[in-house]
Amino acid sequence: MGTLLRLAMIVGVLVIVFLVLPEGNGPVASTRQKAEQKLGAAAEQARRALSDVEVEAIGKELRETGRVVRRRSSHAVRTLAEATEDMRTTAAIEAQYVMDPRLSALTIEVDTHSGVVTLAGRVDTAADVAHAIELAMRHRNVREVISTLQVVQPVADALPRSNTQ
Repeated sequence: MGTLLRLAMIVGVLVIVFLVLPEGNGPVASTRQKAEQKLGAAAEQARRALSDVEVEAIGKELRETGRVVRRRSSHAVRTLAEATEDMRTTAAIEAQYVMDPRLSALTIEVDTHSGVVTLAGRVDTAADVAHAIELAMRHRNVREVISTLQVVQPVADALPRSNTQ
């Protein structure tokens, strides 16, 4: 990677020289022509170096996993945008649960992936499950809600009552 960084720096300097120097005759034009030649050579060398690195990376990935996966950079940007949107959706739903008097945000875990919200944890009643799902569905970026919420009787209700007279 150090070689690629050096090549990128050289190409950058040559581009600056190429853009700054005026066209014409004499020593300036000669310098500009030399810069153009060096820029072209450096660009070609960078292409070859990147190609060699990619071939090595593909060979390594193929040996380690048995397959090679490459994605376009636009896909990575879209994925980053989706992940950011998913995090905002999760935070908004969790904030709703904090503000809601019926639900405990401490007992409900929210996870969002590509607009699909998964709710996990425990609530007191089936009505609370429905309420948690309804609150999550209110967000415009939510396509689907999957609930694995468990109805667990509150501790006070679960204790047997003793007959004291």
